[in-house]
Amino acid sequence: MIPLHLDRSDASTLQEQIYEQVRAAILADTLRPGTPLPSSRELARELKVSRNTVVLAFERLAKEGYLAMRPGAGTFVCDMLPESCLGLACLDRPSGASTPSTPPSNEAPKPAGPAVVHPPVLLRAGALRMVQTGPTRLQVDFWYGSANSRNFPLREWRQLLLENLSRASGNLSGYGPPEGAIELRRAIATHVSANRAIPADPDQVIITAGAQEGFNLVSRLFVQPGVKIAVEDPCYAGAALVFSSYGGTLVPVPVDPGGLCTELLAGCGATLAYVTPSHQFPTGTTMSAGRRRELLSWAQRSGAYIIEDDYDSDFRYDGPPLAALAGLNGNTSVIYLGTFSKSIGAGLRIGYAVVPKQLVGPIRHVKSIASYGHPWIDQIVLADFIAQGRFARHVRRIRQTYSEARQTLVESLTEHFGTARISGAEAGMHVMWTLPDHFPSVQEVAQLAAEEGVGVYTLEAAGAHEIGPSRYPRALVLGYAALTPEAIRTGIARIARALKRAGVDLTPRYGRVRRSSLLSHGGPP
Repeated sequence: MIPLHLDRSDASTLQEQIYEQVRAAILADTLRPGTPLPSSRELARELKVSRNTVVLAFERLAKEGYLAMRPGAGTFVCDMLPESCLGLACLDRPSGASTPSTPPSNEAPKPAGPAVVHPPVLLRAGALRMVQTGPTRLQVDFWYGSANSRNFPLREWRQLLLENLSRASGNLSGYGPPEGAIELRRAIATHVSANRAIPADPDQVIITAGAQEGFNLVSRLFVQPGVKIAVEDPCYAGAALVFSSYGGTLVPVPVDPGGLCTELLAGCGATLAYVTPSHQFPTGTTMSAGRRRELLSWAQRSGAYIIEDDYDSDFRYDGPPLAALAGLNGNTSVIYLGTFSKSIGAGLRIGYAVVPKQLVGPIRHVKSIASYGHPWIDQIVLADFIAQGRFARHVRRIRQTYSEARQTLVESLTEHFGTARISGAEAGMHVMWTLPDHFPSVQEVAQLAAEEGVGVYTLEAAGAHEIGPSRYPRALVLGYAALTPEAIRTGIARIARALKRAGVDLTPRYGRVRRSSLLSHGGPP
């Protein structure tokens, strides 16, 4: 039985008290995801209230995404909670708690009082995503950031691993340079020069544990309380979290079909700008050539640095590859962040930063403070994988696989809904789908899909961060790279079935599918 205590003398209603206490128990993890709740009849009898009071409280919790009410099965705590949808979530301080203070040294210590409450802790959205198990496990998951594990080059990786272990010598027992093994930095410098038009020496390459460490290195170097960082709105929450945690002030700059609205940068006071120009996260738009030139010109005039997050640029399907921002101005004002998490696998935890020459010394110093480097064997295997041309062949193979998955997704949406306002289908590993106005809210659609064993994600749940009212309240993020065409067709069919059961009219209202930016269709309401 849930430990609920109702106070009939309280100003709030009994229904409100039940709602608040059950919600608090879920957030405190006292009621864990998947936990079955007592029936409304049983709980009403235990609390000595009317059954309708309990039913209304449960229905409210279900509408807000805390409970799942399954006919014939019962009521359960949802596997993915609304709080896991926050781009930047903050653990609330209990009501009435205050920040601890240190008494002056000339005062005697005060008697022990209530337990000290620590300051709020900022959490990255992705870290809050629940792992689903048991009968409610998602059978088709459109999670945006997953690479297809079936594409990992296991045979070649094993071969290179064994070859390098046979000549490891003292490399496994000694420290390597904090900035990374020279073999890998040399291979990456050659790769970005050929594929992203970035003129880089190996000395300008810093190996990181993915892009997230890159954000931390840059923030440690440049960000302190009061420093302004221009960010795309919406943007990737993992980056926004890091900048804010160092005391930075986020300056939101809207995104339209041409990418970041660079004309709004003038006079904003930012000394850093964070962008995802090749495939904006989460909208999927590509920054136009004119906007790229304007952004670089602003950085030159203001003395600012641009942080270019090129998280999935290996996958472009329509049109030739794009030159990186860092390749357009001789790499003098752009800090370029790349990762192998999407192209090979996130389990490697290997990314890199390519920095302007004047930042090589400072960034190496910051890196040496952060860690003493990365595992030698992983770096050397990846270096050989790139240098021997195997990485390029691997990317070509999976680019074709992902392109087929993308096409299947677009066709499936067309088949079941007759229309789809899709943004970002030209590149990357995800698209943003804006729901028709007559559909339920994105939260309700995500819940209906989850009850069918399908995972789809609001912008917040996908790890996006919006500042102020959402400009995309009808948008869902659908990742497709980790799914087979068969799984994609099954997942979209289940979403359609769930919506039909909910009484949603799926009759086409906008004509055939259009794969251009949603903003060219008038944007969200």
